Parts: sequence; C-alpha cells; structure tokens
Amino acid sequence: MPRSLLILLLTSLTSGGAHCDNAAAATLGEAVHAALEIAEQASRVTAARREADATRAQAGSLVAEDPALRVKYLSDRLTEDRGATEWEAMIDLPLWLPGQRGARQDVAGALDTQAGALERLMRWEMAGRVRQAAWQAAMAEGRLRQAELALEASRALEATVAKRTKGGELAQVDLVTASQETLGREVELQAAQLDAQRARDAYQRLTGQGDLPEPLTEPAPDPAETPRALPPDHPLLIDGDGALELARAERSRVVQERRGHPILSLGGKRARDLRGEDTLDSLQLEVSVPFGLSSQTAPALAAAERSYTDRLAELHRTRREAEQALATADLERLAAAEALTVAERRHGLARDALRLMRRAFDLGESDLVDLLRAEERAREANVDLELRRLEQGSALARLNQALGVIPE
Repeated sequence: MPRSLLILLLTSLTSGGAHCDNAAAATLGEAVHAALEIAEQASRVTAARREADATRAQAGSLVAEDPALRVKYLSDRLTEDRGATEWEAMIDLPLWLPGQRGARQDVAGALDTQAGALERLMRWEMAGRVRQAAWQAAMAEGRLRQAELALEASRALEATVAKRTKGGELAQVDLVTASQETLGREVELQAAQLDAQRARDAYQRLTGQGDLPEPLTEPAPDPAETPRALPPDHPLLIDGDGALELARAERSRVVQERRGHPILSLGGKRARDLRGEDTLDSLQLEVSVPFGLSSQTAPALAAAERSYTDRLAELHRTRREAEQALATADLERLAAAEALTVAERRHGLARDALRLMRRAFDLGESDLVDLLRAEERAREANVDLELRRLEQGSALARLNQALGVIPE
C-alpha cells in the first residue's frame, strides 16, 4: 500500500474515532459552551457572586462590625487585702451611621453587576478562541482538499504519459518527470494531512467536539452600518463599566465610613467594697463615638480615589483598543472580499491556460515541461481560490468578535 494512502487511512480512522467518542457541536454557541465547561471558568463567576452575597448580608446585619466581649476584674488582694472586688462584663456593638449601610449595599449591587459582566466577558473571550480554532481547522481542511485534487490530477497525467511513452510518442525521461511530479504531490498531501489533523486536534482539545460547528459561517452584520461603531453592550465595555461602578461604590463607602462606627456597650457590674459586705449589682451603658480625623482617614480616601481614577483610565484605554480592533477587522473583511475577486479572475485564467496547454500537449505541439508549469499555476490558483473563499467566513467571524457578538 502506498505511504500516502496509509496515512490517509490512519487519519480517517482517527477522525472517525473522535466523531464516535465526542458529540458533534450543532452550533457555534454550543461549541463555546462546551469549551467553557472544559476550561472550568464558572468558578470565577461563582466566587464573584458569593462576594456580592456576603457583602449584602453584612449590610443587612444589625451591627456594623463584629461585636466584642470585654471582661474586667479588680481586687485589692495584693495591696490592702480588705476584700474589695469588682467584676465588669460589657458587650461592644458597633453601630451603623446614616448612609453607611446603604453604601455597603451599593457595593454589593456593583459586585453583582460585575459578576454578570464577567460571565459575559468570559463567554465572549472563549468565543474568540473557538472561532479562531474552528477557522484554522477549516482552512487546513481546504488545503487538504486541494492537495488531494492535485495528487489525483498528477496521477492521471502520469498514467497518460506512461501510455504515450509505451506507444513511443514520448521519451522515457518524460515518464520519469511525471513520476517525480506525482511524488511531489504525495509529499504535499502528507503535509496537508498532518496540518489538518493538528488543527482538528487543537479544536477538539479546546471544545471537546469532534466536528466543526454547523453552520460555521455566521450571519453578517448590517452592511448599512458603515463606519461601524462599538455597540454599548460590548462585553469589554460592560466589564469596564462594571469595574468603574464598583470603584465608585467603594469610594462612596470609604467616604461614608471615614468617621468609623459608634460603639454601644451594654453590660453589668458586680462590686464589693469590703470583705463580708454585700455585693452591689448594676447595669452599664456606654457609647463611644469616633472623631474621624481627616489626617487619619485621608490615606483610605486617597486610595479609593486612585482606584476609581485607574478604573476610569482603564475603561478609556479598553474602548480605544476595542475601536481599533473593530476598524482593523472591518478593513480585513473588505480586503478579503477584494482578494476573492482577484483569486476568481486568476483561477479562471489559469484554468483556461491549462485547458489550452493540455490540448497542445495531446496534439504534440508542446512538451511535458510546459504542461507541468501550467498545472502548477492552475494548482496554485485553485488553492488560492479555496483559501480566499474560506477567508470570507474567517474575516466575518473576526468582525463579529470585534463587534462583541456572542454566539448563542
């Protein structure tokens, strides 16, 4: 069995096993969902939501911070030793000042919003990886198809040359040349098979799916929207807005809590002045109000303001980068359309030239070298046309990714 056929058979068996062991992704959205499950990124969103729930529960508490128990004991045993004792137990309850509880609840709401934005951002980022891997596999399979067609045409030519050599119409060197050309096409087919399998394996490792999404080509955006602008619900912008809102809520919380929390202390006291006398029990109530000096709260306020400024600058930078990525993707799609037009014209000319050259070769008006050159140009044109057609879908996928489109 020829080596190329053996490799093709092994590739078919490998791909067939993958198809049996893995459910095919019916849509691009399902492939993205499967990739997210493999990446195990859901825990990040869960942790963010738990932080929001914990902050909300804290804001709903009756006390602003952990209560504390204070116990005090006094005795004159080591001094006068007259039997004087005193026990005191107090519970300290930090209280909310007006506005502090609401500030904590705003932080919890911002954390919830950011968790939702994070979930959408992770799905969008994974969609970009799946799109890239899927179209790389599709492009590799396109090259493989063209390599198979080129080998088939080369073998047909070799058979024709062998027949004419046997009849004395062509020299033996022509048959050797045709055989060398066929071997070259077999080498190209082996390389194309390897590249296609690698691309398939990369896609399968990412998504766990044995087949590419169907359909792979996505719906095109509205052509009337030119020049294109970032949609307000772009995942990058939503995530940046969420981070900015959280920084704003944290800044408000620091402002509200700059005076600290008043402490209400409740407790009792049991005292005895002399040995043998009755003990006296009493209830105690204390209130401690912090001053909230600006010199002490200034560092926390400055840090919160800096965090807010950083998030605002990050949002502006993200917007500029996303706008640049969108403009680049739009230009690449236009360039891909123009390249397809050129490839179609080149393919037509190369096909006509090859047809004329084959007729001339059959009539004995040209030699084998000229025919091989024409076939090489036609093969290159076929490959270029195949890739340019696939590039239309790949460019559209990149444009949708830049627009923040998340496949469902």
